[in-house]
Parts: sequence; structure tokens; C-alpha cells
Amino acid sequence: MTALESLRIALQSLIGNPLRSLLTLVGIAVGIGAVLHVVSLGEMTQRRIRERLESMGTNVLLIRPGYSHMHGVRTAQNVTSLTWNDARLLVDESAVIARTAPTYSAPGSAEFRDRNWTTRVTGVTDAYFEINNETLATGRSFGAHEVDRRARLAVLGDTVRSELFGDDDPVGGEILVNSQRFTVIGALEARGESWSNPDDQIFVPLSTAQERLFGVDYLSSILAQMRAAEDFDEALFDIEELLRRSHRLRAEADNDFRVRRQDFFLATIQDTNREIASFILLIALVSLFVGGLGIANVMLVSVTERTREIGVRRALGANRSHVLLQFLIEAVVLGLLGGVLGVVGGTAVSRILIGSGATISWVWVGYSFGICAGIGMLAGMYPAGVAAYKNVLEALRYE
Repeated sequence: MTALESLRIALQSLIGNPLRSLLTLVGIAVGIGAVLHVVSLGEMTQRRIRERLESMGTNVLLIRPGYSHMHGVRTAQNVTSLTWNDARLLVDESAVIARTAPTYSAPGSAEFRDRNWTTRVTGVTDAYFEINNETLATGRSFGAHEVDRRARLAVLGDTVRSELFGDDDPVGGEILVNSQRFTVIGALEARGESWSNPDDQIFVPLSTAQERLFGVDYLSSILAQMRAAEDFDEALFDIEELLRRSHRLRAEADNDFRVRRQDFFLATIQDTNREIASFILLIALVSLFVGGLGIANVMLVSVTERTREIGVRRALGANRSHVLLQFLIEAVVLGLLGGVLGVVGGTAVSRILIGSGATISWVWVGYSFGICAGIGMLAGMYPAGVAAYKNVLEALRYE
């Protein structure tokens, strides 16, 4: 008996029991579809994180205030240790820090006509937009002279622009920020989600935020741009040395500030996403294993139902290898058909849930068919062996 003939017999058997075959295919298809969707989702997430990491730059350090302590125990409250002079000092005294961008950020509200939105108001200098690789969708950012004169100008994040202006161009619009009138001069392109929503902000000149809106003289953070990413160790040494001296900290005192690479947070999220994707992938593989058990169960039932057929074929000259090959091919066909259904279903689900950002991993499509064929082969080994080694006389007498 040829393999082609065995394939024909296998297909006839599957078509003869359509409901049972379909239910078995669904078990495999769900597992394969889940695997492909998780892979697609993971690749999309990793791509977005890589884009964010590239946009943030690996040569930017984030300096934030340290935590306060009470009776030797750290509290959740930040100390007010950073000032604009600290940002200037780092540029003047360090040979490896090229530019700094001091910032102050606090919750605020924005109004435009009958629309209002609760957001964050972030005071920055003109250097912030270049250091943080912000891209303007429309309009412009403010210059150094506008920061010096505490101008009431605003650059909107994409979320704020959408909530206040919809699809209209916001440039030239007059909005109220914390009940004070500001002129919108620009809007930024969307950056997407990270550990917070960077698009849900209004940027104003730092002097305006500190003196006109919030009445503070300290900073929320300082972005320090190094000459190159390789200068990290030297920059870290300079920052610690200069800020400790500026803050007049005793030798035994802890730093009242924290320094992190700007890409540190997204790298942490990237690792977490990998772990979550691996866990979901494991669940999908368990689903495939259950689907393999379904194939084995169907094949055992098929062997029992066709015992007499097996006996007749053996009596007419078919040897054990022929019977073994027939049932193995039938099991592999079941697995492959389930793989086809899973690939189609998984791709469709990814397109619906993820949208145009979904990508098809052809490598994993190939893996999927290999996995399905392997599952079919393994699931069919025992039933095929049972069929091949049935006693011919007992098989002929089977009713």
C-alpha cells in the first residue's frame, strides 16, 4: 500500500465522521491560534518598546529627588532637593554632560470652551523637547527667551489635544490651565503607552509653571544628556559629586537624589512583557497537549470501530507496517488540518484585536505545522500500534 493510498483512506475516515473530526480539530486549532496570537502580540509590544527606547535615547539620565525618611524609615514622599541651579551646575562643571533639561510636573486641569480635561502640567525648558526626542505634529515649541519671561504658552500632548480640540488644529487656541489663560503654540505627536501616558500632558515654560501656576522653587526631575552612552560611569560620578557638594551633604549622609538611565523603566517593562508572554505561551502549549490527547482518543475509538476492517485487510495481505502507516497518516492529517484552522483563526483574531499593527510570524507558522504534525504523530503512535498488532482471527470475529 502506498502512502498516497493511505492518505486517501485516512481522509475518507475523517469525512465519514465529520462532527468527531471537527471537534478534534478545534482542540488543536485553539492551541495553535493562541500560540500565534501571543507571538504576534509579543512582537508588536517588543517593537513598540524598541521604538520608545530608541526615541528616549540611551545617553540620557533621569535625576529625581530622593525619598524622605522618618525615624530612619523611608517614606513615600519625595524630598524637594533639586533646583534649577543644580541643572546649570551639571552642565558647567561636568565634562561629559552636554545639556540638561530641568522639569517640574504636577496635576492640573485644562479647559477649552465647553470641554475640560484633568491632566498633568509639566514645566520644561526649550532643551527638553530635543533631549527627550519629542516630535511636533503641528506648531512649534517655546524658546529660551519665552522661558525667561514666564510666557503663558502651551504645547499639548496628543491625548490633551484630542480631548480639547478633537480633530481641529489647536495652534492659536486659547485654553485655561488651572484657570489661567494660555495660548497653544504646538502639539506633539503621540508617543504611546509606557509606565504612564506620556501623551496626557501640557507643557509650559518651566518658569511659568514654578512661579505663575504652582508657586514652587524646586524641580520634579532633571534630564541630563551625556556626550555618549559610554560616558555613563563618569557622568554618574560627576552627578553624585556635584549634587552632594551643592546640597551640602555630610560624608555619612545618603544621597537626597536618584539617578536612572532614561531607558531603565522601559527596559524593565520589556523584561516583564517577556515573562508574561512566556507564561501565556506555556498555557497555549498546554492547550496543544490537550488537543493531542483528543487526537489519541479519536484514533483509539477509530481503531475499535474498525477492528473488523483491520482484520479483513490483514487477511487480504496487508502487513503490520501498512496498517501502522494508515493510522499514523490519519493522525498526522488530523493534526495538520487543526494547524491550518489554528493559523487562519489565530491570524484573524490578531488582526481584529491588534489591528494593523499585527504581524504574521512566518517562522512560527512553520513551527505550528511542525508542532501539529509532531503532535499527530505522537498521538497516533499508540492507537496505530494497537491496530497493527491486533490478532487477525480475533479482528475478523469482532462484531
